Amino acid sequence: MINYDEVIAFLEKEGSDGGVVVRFKQAYQNFCETSKWLPAYEVFVAGWQQLDGVMLLEPANTLENDYHVHITAVNERSLRELLLAFPRRHIGLFHLTDKSIEDRIADVLEGESVQTDTGTIYRGVKRGSRTKAEQRAVSKRKDAIVSHIRKITSLKGKLEHSQFIAEGPLIVERAVADGLPIESLLYTPEFVSTADGKAFLGRAAAENLSIYQVSSGVMGSITTTRPVPPIMAAVHLSYPNFLSAAGHLNFRFGPRCLLLIAEDIANPDNLGMTLRTADAAGVSAVLLSHTGAHPFHKNCVRASRGAVGRLPLFQTRSITEAISALRSSGWSVFGATASAKNELYTTEFSRPIAIVVGNENTGLSVETRESCTALVRIPMASGQSSLNVGVAAGVLLYAFGQRHRI
Repeated sequence: MINYDEVIAFLEKEGSDGGVVVRFKQAYQNFCETSKWLPAYEVFVAGWQQLDGVMLLEPANTLENDYHVHITAVNERSLRELLLAFPRRHIGLFHLTDKSIEDRIADVLEGESVQTDTGTIYRGVKRGSRTKAEQRAVSKRKDAIVSHIRKITSLKGKLEHSQFIAEGPLIVERAVADGLPIESLLYTPEFVSTADGKAFLGRAAAENLSIYQVSSGVMGSITTTRPVPPIMAAVHLSYPNFLSAAGHLNFRFGPRCLLLIAEDIANPDNLGMTLRTADAAGVSAVLLSHTGAHPFHKNCVRASRGAVGRLPLFQTRSITEAISALRSSGWSVFGATASAKNELYTTEFSRPIAIVVGNENTGLSVETRESCTALVRIPMASGQSSLNVGVAAGVLLYAFGQRHRI
């Protein structure tokens, strides 16, 4: 249940638009007196152990637009969570209060920016839920939608179109439930033959997603996964640079942020498990090196259990330059290595915090180790000298995160 007094306090503390806050306070006072919202606000919040973001949907009361949208978010994760929460099919007028929101909004919505007397407004709708959605059967392997999906199964196609593939009922259904910007859904007759499958497709159709029925043979021509998945989705996802052209952080953060940096993780399953762990630990974002497994790899997407798409992911060609920029901005950066003198549970730190994990076999590079604020090791009983990178990331993130929030 949303604590509206806490929401108002958060908006005032974070310096949200004064007129917006006043109107919402008046509407909330009316709600307290009558149990009715006038106007009929919808309120979304983000944050795990504390409130990190608020999105207010204020009715626009026009035929062309559904909501005036006001977002206040203190970090990348809360901003993305709120953008993903915006309901499909609806047209929003997003009042852009700073550049970081403008930079990220096109990752989730499609539309255009409009200059007004009061500032910049982005008018958009959730990607994949346009007014013209297709729902048809596809019988030919050369059909345009099949050709497009086949194209984005390659890394080149994924990067060219800023889309990745989610395969299988669990991952696809999570993608829809999480509000990811789904461009299209493909399913086989086997999927719709079950009550659960039929109900899911009904919900997807109600959200105006483009849905295509294909034969198992056509599905098998798209993916090398065996057995052939009964459903897959093409999901929009950008993969922005962590640093701007000038070398500054292209990343929205606050003093309580926790960032994971992954250097050259080679195995896509390991990378996916690491991202899943980072998501569960509540990190603000993950920074990945340009070497190693790609987060759009289908094995990584599967192993991440929904973290790819929901979690803000950034890339860099130089981990050391990224670490330098973080430290210059007041971050403490800790590299994990078994040879470190400092033990995890006794290491002192200041906020915000970034944790760096490395390659499964070689660990952190020499340059990265030398760039960190300090190096730490996870204490282990005799018999093992290292942990799987996903497990190590979990131990580090939860240990630092627990102390970080005290």
